[in-house]
Amino acid sequence: MASGELWSRFREFPRALGALLVAPQRALREIERKEGGGFWVLIAWSLLAALGLRFANLADAVVGFEAGGGLRVVSVLVGELSQAIPVALVAALAVVVAAGAKRDPSVDLELGCAATIPFLFVRAVFRTAVIVVGREPSLRLVQASYILALAWTVLAVVLAIRIAHGRPYVRGADAMARPHPWALMTGWGALVVLAVALGGSAIWTVRNAATLGPVTRGTTAADFSLPRVDGQPGSLSLSSYRGRVVVLDFWATWCPPCLAALPMMHDLSHEVESKGVTFVGVDSDGSQTSPAEVTEFLRQHGAPYPVVYDDGTAGERYRIKVLPTVVIVGKDGVVERVFIGSTGRNALAAAIDVARAR
Repeated sequence: MASGELWSRFREFPRALGALLVAPQRALREIERKEGGGFWVLIAWSLLAALGLRFANLADAVVGFEAGGGLRVVSVLVGELSQAIPVALVAALAVVVAAGAKRDPSVDLELGCAATIPFLFVRAVFRTAVIVVGREPSLRLVQASYILALAWTVLAVVLAIRIAHGRPYVRGADAMARPHPWALMTGWGALVVLAVALGGSAIWTVRNAATLGPVTRGTTAADFSLPRVDGQPGSLSLSSYRGRVVVLDFWATWCPPCLAALPMMHDLSHEVESKGVTFVGVDSDGSQTSPAEVTEFLRQHGAPYPVVYDDGTAGERYRIKVLPTVVIVGKDGVVERVFIGSTGRNALAAAIDVARAR
């Protein structure tokens, strides 16, 4: 796409967005006439919503960039799309099926994407209110927001189906129809909602800057005492390993990357155990998995090093937000390195060697 065309689309975005909210039938007809435009509006809105509604998550990922937060930045941006695309696909499928012999899959997909905008807007208003108020909403309010959002989207889908049934489209006088007078103002109003969310998130981020990102190298590793679930009785405290390098592996039985890394972690732990290094697994399944179930899992998969069951204490103290996360603690009890997400054997072994040499 040429830069001139891209800039033109950005300039028209507020009007196109507002038209779908205040005059959906006219906006959908315009998409039918142009045979496109709905997908662009959906993507542009989702990316702006990610910035406004998920700013705190983005800031948290940026703070932990060195430890692997780069992938989290991408995941935050993609996360907004992951909410929009399923709704858009269902809407598009409804148009395709209802259009029957008059279906045009590519255009129907554009119409489905456009019909999703009301859903995303209602949810954005609700999420912005939550950010501004600063309290978790009740389940009833959450359900009400989804019901309203879905009802508005269903109406838009019905309009899209009617337009599809009217094919072949006759390019008459309405092809040159003037835009709805409230479209531009409504579009900018929708963007103001995201701006308010961005402002609220930025304020929260500044006030809670100390809690962003994982623990950083050079900070004292928080001590904990947690029950063992590796088949051995009693509890384990981090402070009992002072004088040794400790590799804390935060993982969970439901985490595929964690499970994929287990053979490497087991093998590496055997290699460095005699060199003053101890691996400690910190199971972070939470209440969804009982200690007994974790013990059975470890019995089947092996547990060559101690594994403790975290009730949330260690995860909170180490600000664990992504699994797996590996924290290397030096012999003096100071954090040496943090790895977020999947970590290669060579990188982990090199960091352990650095910690051993201190």
